[in-house]
Amino acid sequence: FRRFFDWAVRHGHAPHILFDGLKVPKAKDAATQRKPFSKEQVQLIFRELTENPSGFVRSDSHKWGSLLGMFTGARLNEICQLEIADIQNDEDIWFINITDEGDNNKRVKAKASRRKVPLHSSLIQLGFLDFKKSREKHGRLFQDYGYYSNGGYGRSLGRWYNESFLPKLGLKRDELVFHSLRHTMVTRLGQAGVPEPIYKCIVGHAREGVTQEVYLREGYTLRQLSEAIERFKV
Repeated sequence: FRRFFDWAVRHGHAPHILFDGLKVPKAKDAATQRKPFSKEQVQLIFRELTENPSGFVRSDSHKWGSLLGMFTGARLNEICQLEIADIQNDEDIWFINITDEGDNNKRVKAKASRRKVPLHSSLIQLGFLDFKKSREKHGRLFQDYGYYSNGGYGRSLGRWYNESFLPKLGLKRDELVFHSLRHTMVTRLGQAGVPEPIYKCIVGHAREGVTQEVYLREGYTLRQLSEAIERFKV
């Protein structure tokens, strides 16, 4: 375009050169693609979180926040902003109710992010409900995580997990962070034969298509979601 208007000015067809001095910016490097953890990496992380053989896990909030990430695929801030009232039971199925209701600082990324995620049986067996009971007087499940305008409630856990825990485990990679637990859940459920619309419900992605958006507007039952999430294996 600049060259065209240069020609136009020289031949008396335009008063001045448009686009003169402007350049097309070079495309920036694409953001690092997050990757799922391998089966061996998940097993290592799980062992350190549950048995703590190396002594890297010194906070119950770090332990349970990370385990919730591993077994629900929830986003970092969705986990860290949970209130005690968000841990609920319906028809003998325990689940976390991810919502922006309650604390004024609670946020969800999109409409589809408001959801109920069944608790994996491994979390129950490991004692998550006892942990929840020990925090009941505080209102928030992770009351030791403060709110930051940049990072919300998830800032403390994210920094520990990404900048301390993973490096000490020898897993420090640009593509491996707390959010990789979310990628791991999606990958493992897909590989286990869970239909895409179901694992989208679990991780809070919008379901697409007329069948899902119109005919199955109510979504899936807790029982269906629970059976699906149980297919995640460490």
